[in-house]
Amino acid sequence: MDITTIVGMAGAAALIFAGFAGNQISASLINMHGVVVVLGGTLVATLLNTPLNHMTRAISELGCFFRENGESSPEKLIPVLVNLAEQCRMRGLTVLKEADPAAAKGFLNRAASAALEYNDYKFVRQVLEQEINQRVDDMNAVTNVYRTMGVMAPMFGLLGTLIGIIGVLKDLSNPESVGPAMGVAITSAFYGIFFANMVCSPIAGKMQAKVWMEVRIKSMIMEGVLEIMKGSMPLVVERRLQSYL
Repeated sequence: MDITTIVGMAGAAALIFAGFAGNQISASLINMHGVVVVLGGTLVATLLNTPLNHMTRAISELGCFFRENGESSPEKLIPVLVNLAEQCRMRGLTVLKEADPAAAKGFLNRAASAALEYNDYKFVRQVLEQEINQRVDDMNAVTNVYRTMGVMAPMFGLLGTLIGIIGVLKDLSNPESVGPAMGVAITSAFYGIFFANMVCSPIAGKMQAKVWMEVRIKSMIMEGVLEIMKGSMPLVVERRLQSYL
């Protein structure tokens, strides 16, 4: 589990609890008017704005918000690649068949297979770079779904406030109802700002950070495999890969 995500969620829960316990947050903030307008409106607008395949990927990739990338860290992969370089120096490039199929979500195995299938340094680089770039494009489309929701939510919060104010203006003849009705109207803006800044933006930011770490790891693996193809010494491979740390 990603420790920063867990700590952040626990901190948010603690702040909300402290707000209720200290009477800084009242029960009047909870109303279905704001929930329906903000969450419902944001979801509908996002569906109208986003293709189905991007929506399904955005939901499926949500798990990376909680997962840690420790098993695929550059520090752990460098010794694997250096050992592979040593074995290739002794036994030939066929050792690449023994590459760990689970490393970097299978990218090391795919890079090793490409090196064996196409004995062309430039072509292998082109193939691997294309895969890396395609992954970045796909993940940018996913993060844009959450960034779009982060932009829309405050707007629907404002819309909910305007709808509430219109209701207040229709009943100005009853002064006792104006205060509570205004409170309900303004809470819509609260829901929109809260949802955008505590849910949508953090998810998009964490996904963006993780995808760039993934790009860094895959680029390091690509360079390591290409150095092995060139027959570089293990020490040269290690020094080359350490530049990614």
